[in-house]
Amino acid sequence: MSKLAFSNPKAYWDILFNNDLSWNKLFLYFNKDTGYPPGYMWRDSKTFSVCRFSSIFSILTFNSFIVTSFLTACFSFIGSWKLYRLFNILYPGNSKVLAYTILFLPSIIFWGSGIMKDSYVLGSTCWITYNFYKGFIKREAVALNLLLFAFNLFIIINTKAYVIISLLPAMAFWINNAYIKKIKNFFFKILFLPIMILILISGGFFAFSNLASLMGVYGNVDTAVQQAQTIQQDLFREDQYGGNNYDLGEIENSFAGLMKVAPLAIFTALFRPLFWEIGSPTMIFSVIENTILLVFTTFILIRTNPFLLSKSLIQEPFLLYCFVFSILFAYGVGVAGTNFGALVRYKTPLFPFFFSMVYLLYQKIRLRF
Repeated sequence: MSKLAFSNPKAYWDILFNNDLSWNKLFLYFNKDTGYPPGYMWRDSKTFSVCRFSSIFSILTFNSFIVTSFLTACFSFIGSWKLYRLFNILYPGNSKVLAYTILFLPSIIFWGSGIMKDSYVLGSTCWITYNFYKGFIKREAVALNLLLFAFNLFIIINTKAYVIISLLPAMAFWINNAYIKKIKNFFFKILFLPIMILILISGGFFAFSNLASLMGVYGNVDTAVQQAQTIQQDLFREDQYGGNNYDLGEIENSFAGLMKVAPLAIFTALFRPLFWEIGSPTMIFSVIENTILLVFTTFILIRTNPFLLSKSLIQEPFLLYCFVFSILFAYGVGVAGTNFGALVRYKTPLFPFFFSMVYLLYQKIRLRF
């Protein structure tokens, strides 16, 4: 890609911004001097997006793999840092714990620092949250934040479009609660609620309809379930992914069938693999991390009244956003995963949202009562 940028700039720009990677373009644009992209990357537009985005860093670093990797990690960290700043703006006085849950978790550092989809998705998911708050909630530097929002949305759609399915409902809850919370008069709050819900449903339907074509198989429920089933079967291939598999049971293409596996899928994405599920030496580190996070969450839940927990969650628009995004994302990843080796990579973006939310809810309840 970086060689193509110098030999045929027009072709490079066409591939960089065009997700239609037909085979005739492969042999029309590339030659023996530029080299040919591997077929398994070219035929998967999501995978090749990593090549497209990383080629910009490659050009800037004169094709240095090490420095390109470093710049990719920097992009990922910018998103994490923006999210860390946002948490500290909204909930000051918790910077040390938030640093651990957002910046220093081993999985975030490891899976968010290489030339792969996970680095771009982690950075963009965190950064787009900051842009949404600044552009839609606070209405500060609106033009810049809307531009960055579109930029990060473009990256997510072109790498892992299913993340949008978790982000859009969470953002709808966030902006709805944020504006209702500003209304002090109870009568006007009750009057405004159905109007706001109608606006959000209409806006959400319009946004999803326009994004559906860009999201490919994830733009439709039936095709999304079929894709999850396909991914499941693919991840069962031990020659490619090893034998560290888990089974949630058969996924039925119905609402009842999807809800049936939801609790186990969400728990799996958040806290598995566990100690008795270690399948390789490298998994030990993930198991230790998961165990610490499970103990951390269990301890907080035991010490917290469920009613107060639910009430505090509803009263905090941003924490509700974190909860909705984390649960929807955990469900999707847990259902589609089936392989622990892939799961520890897929679930990385939900870590900073979920565990920061759990801690802050506990802090709010503890200080209030």
